[in-house]
Amino acid sequence: MAADDSGAERTEEATPRRQEEARKRGQVMRSRDLNMSLSLIAGMVSLLWMATTLAHWAIELAHANLQLSAAELARPDLLAQHLRAALWLLLKMLIVPLSVMLLATLVGGIAFGGWVFSTEALMPQWSRIDPLAGLQRMFSLRALLELFKALLKFILVAACCLAILRWHRDEIMGLARETAPMVWSHVAHIILWSALTMSVSLLLVAAIDAPAQWFSFMRELKMTRQELRDEFKESEGRPEVKMRLRQMQRKMAESRMMAKVAQADVVITNPTHYAVALRYQPGRDGAPILLAKGVDHMALQIRKVADENAVIRVEAPPLARAIYFSTDLDREIPAALYMAVAQVLAWLHGLRRYRAGQGRHPGAVPELDIPQDLRRDA
Repeated sequence: MAADDSGAERTEEATPRRQEEARKRGQVMRSRDLNMSLSLIAGMVSLLWMATTLAHWAIELAHANLQLSAAELARPDLLAQHLRAALWLLLKMLIVPLSVMLLATLVGGIAFGGWVFSTEALMPQWSRIDPLAGLQRMFSLRALLELFKALLKFILVAACCLAILRWHRDEIMGLARETAPMVWSHVAHIILWSALTMSVSLLLVAAIDAPAQWFSFMRELKMTRQELRDEFKESEGRPEVKMRLRQMQRKMAESRMMAKVAQADVVITNPTHYAVALRYQPGRDGAPILLAKGVDHMALQIRKVADENAVIRVEAPPLARAIYFSTDLDREIPAALYMAVAQVLAWLHGLRRYRAGQGRHPGAVPELDIPQDLRRDA
């Protein structure tokens, strides 16, 4: 029975499963200040890049709509045409900056918190209109941080404005001596560069907000020790999870075992139902070591790997069964089987000498004496 941990302290880091569940609910890290800064900077850069074109379109819009004759003003159909043309020109002026700002916002959000789409985040949450919860949010650490960020934004923007006015003071005072087209061009240039400077200054706020949001997000996802234990029990207790773990463990063990077959000196078979792979290095092993063993399909795989690596196979059904049932992997064979295995190794040595042209063929594998207590019926 799970203990009541409603008052327990959340001291444990969130598990991957907890984080994945939060993502499904639409709960991800987001920094509004970072998104806003990137969006404003992208928008100002696009406006500066298109400044000449935008100015031309603005002049065209003004000429088309501020020089209407009395006859045109009296015709609703012509006014409708002018309105459609003006709206289309306005759309052309805004489509690129707005698209760039939208793209910058998406990139900033995905880069910081990743892409997520959750219908749960769209559902109404009545806790958001709870007066007590609202008061807690108003006097929380997060509210204090938001107040600090708002003051910092005000100070940064005010400082930028003062610095810009001081820097462009002579230019601004000289606007009175310029012609109207030059004035508008000069004013637009000053405004756009000033807006870009103020937008860049807001990155300082984003540099504070992004780590703060990450820390707050991870703190909200923290778990109590009891929650951690319950999640572990639930995950480990699922039959499909256990079965999957067992399958993975078995496959890994089989892969490691098959890799050792290539190191074997001999593979002893039943010949079809059982197969065992032995290694014996006199200077290294005190007795022959069982590297791999298998039955039916696994025995077939052992024989296949042995053939691929030129490991000699010997058909000795009683010995293969005795080793299979009496010896664990990576262990020495029982002392009662030393004599039988020694006979196989001696026969193997003679076969190798014969293949090297240094002796006669050893003939058939000799009869092996298997102790009665180690014998297993086929």
